[in-house]
Amino acid sequence: MPVGSNLPLRSVILRYPPSTIEESEESYQLLELPPEIIKAVEASKGKDKESIFPLTIKGKPSDDAVLCTPNSTFQLRTVGISNSILVCRSPHSSSSTSTEGGEKDTLQIRDTCHEILECVAISPNLERIRTILKDSAWKGINSSTNNSLGKRKRGEKENKVKKWTRDQLSSVIQCSEEELDKGLKERNVIEVNGKMLLPPPKELKELLSIMLSLLTIHSLDPTNSTIALSQPMLEALQDDHEVDPSITKEVLTLFGELVKEDGKEEEMWKADIKRIIREIGKGLLVGVKDKKLDEFEDEWRNEVGEEWGDEIDIKLLEGEYLLSPKPLTTSTTFSSSSSLISHFPISSLPLQPSERFSDLFLTRPKWRPEEILPFLKGLTRDGDVKSRDKLVQKFVRVVKEKDGSMWWYPRRSS
Repeated sequence: MPVGSNLPLRSVILRYPPSTIEESEESYQLLELPPEIIKAVEASKGKDKESIFPLTIKGKPSDDAVLCTPNSTFQLRTVGISNSILVCRSPHSSSSTSTEGGEKDTLQIRDTCHEILECVAISPNLERIRTILKDSAWKGINSSTNNSLGKRKRGEKENKVKKWTRDQLSSVIQCSEEELDKGLKERNVIEVNGKMLLPPPKELKELLSIMLSLLTIHSLDPTNSTIALSQPMLEALQDDHEVDPSITKEVLTLFGELVKEDGKEEEMWKADIKRIIREIGKGLLVGVKDKKLDEFEDEWRNEVGEEWGDEIDIKLLEGEYLLSPKPLTTSTTFSSSSSLISHFPISSLPLQPSERFSDLFLTRPKWRPEEILPFLKGLTRDGDVKSRDKLVQKFVRVVKEKDGSMWWYPRRSS
């Protein structure tokens, strides 16, 4: 019940309820909603007076509770208040106390609140998706677990790994439904037979490389190799690589669009080439340590094939790698690559800002702004540059060198 509703318009008598009634043990926690949520609630009522704007509190017993709207997540934080708030209700008895001045309304004090819960907009913890699903992750092409997500074949031991539905994930991951959908897509999670399946980067890379080759083979238009019939691809992957069609179809949908032209029954796949090339690059990058950048790019180019070799761009992998200068030796030539690449995924970094910045400055004593910014994703809500800049101001010391270049150093605690 909103605070302040149904308050009388004249003076009232406040009493504590009789200690004999059971309701005297009531306890309340007051929640202060920010303007962002209030506006969303009012807008929802404006569209449909009977509609309910969902507000859900999520969190396991070991988590700090969060409040989720359909598209945002807020941390619930206890704040003490200087003036206590009395929570009052009308007594069950309809009788009122009479005085010489006439009748006055009576309210019973049900609780006294010295603190409230306030909502603070935060970035959701979506990395829990990967943590939860890694034990039941896809094993790759030509693996026995392609069939029905690990259904036992004769002679195989029972697989006791828990497989999660989307609703089960939603119940333990502290984020809104819109943020969960985005997080699942970013981590390439697919739904097969009602269960969520995580394809790891290396295994996904192998599948996508084959799909690019099949896309070229079955292309419908020589001038546009991004469109092909889906059925021949489903059959080829099932017959030659033991990939269940239910998995292949979900991957096709994740990395493109399955459509039917008017008057035709055949389903076509319109591929998202840029996203496919990015994921192949991420798969190749796993485990790489101090590899020549030009060698990595050649390997990436060969993996995607001649048709798409010109599409690769190291910027597609931002937040997944580090570049470092190649050490000078007597054999170094001006024509050789000047950089070495190493796998450094943002998913391996802590979610807490202080720990994130600490790890980053342990990795490198100083950073260029454009190099470190991709690794700050997830500390604040997407697009909230103001909050991100506040974190930078708190943990970073900006130094301008004599040559005019800007470097970020760790801010020393006072």
